[in-house]
Amino acid sequence: MAVRSPLVLVATLLAVPLLATAEPATAPAKLTALSRVEISAEIAAKITEVKVRDGDRFARGDLLARFDCTELRAELDSAEARRDMARRQLESNTELRDLGGNISTLELLQSQAQLAEAGAKAKVLQHRAGHCEVRAPFDGFVIRREVQPHQRVEIGMPLFELLDNRGLEVEAIVPSAWLDQLAPGDTFRVRIEETGAQYSATLLRIVPAVDPVTRTVRVIGSIRERDALLVAGMSGEAFFRIEHATEAKAVAGVNDSEARRQ
Repeated sequence: MAVRSPLVLVATLLAVPLLATAEPATAPAKLTALSRVEISAEIAAKITEVKVRDGDRFARGDLLARFDCTELRAELDSAEARRDMARRQLESNTELRDLGGNISTLELLQSQAQLAEAGAKAKVLQHRAGHCEVRAPFDGFVIRREVQPHQRVEIGMPLFELLDNRGLEVEAIVPSAWLDQLAPGDTFRVRIEETGAQYSATLLRIVPAVDPVTRTVRVIGSIRERDALLVAGMSGEAFFRIEHATEAKAVAGVNDSEARRQ
């Protein structure tokens, strides 16, 4: 009678090298402006003219608003007159001393101090008078206008919020595990939801701080293409080429041996 032996399984481990596959990895992204500033009043005065409204485009140096500086300019004229008088007094006292006149060193020092004080006051008023007109610090747009003509404002009161939309940056939030595969100069793609288009971008900076809760970091790049439709605040996705390594696997081979009757 023939006897069949039990089925024998032989497992053979085959070494499989690690494979690196580069696949597009996505991260949330948004567009940010290079400059977004709030312009505040540098003097306390009444506004006589406001030249721009929300959404208006302006160029660097354009007049945005003008103040009534009648009193300020009168104070400046008075201070400059006192400065000029103090200068003439000092020159007279100096000339008198050089001619051997009866003037003490203390009187000469007092004349010098009076000129310095008058000159300092005139400089302060000149500086304040320089803020009687508010001019644009760069090319951009008005995001918000806070004041109206004939309104009186105090020092530090907000006047305008301005945005420089010419140079946009894209900010993405990526996992900190990607840091060893990202470097300034790398290229990536950005898809903007509002336009539905994709744009090429260059990585500029990696913010060296990891969020301890989300384990993410901020990376900042610049979009290469110029598109008038792009504005700060738009959002979308950034696509990076991130390599993922595959794990080694064991491959089992089965050897089915059957004992035959001798």
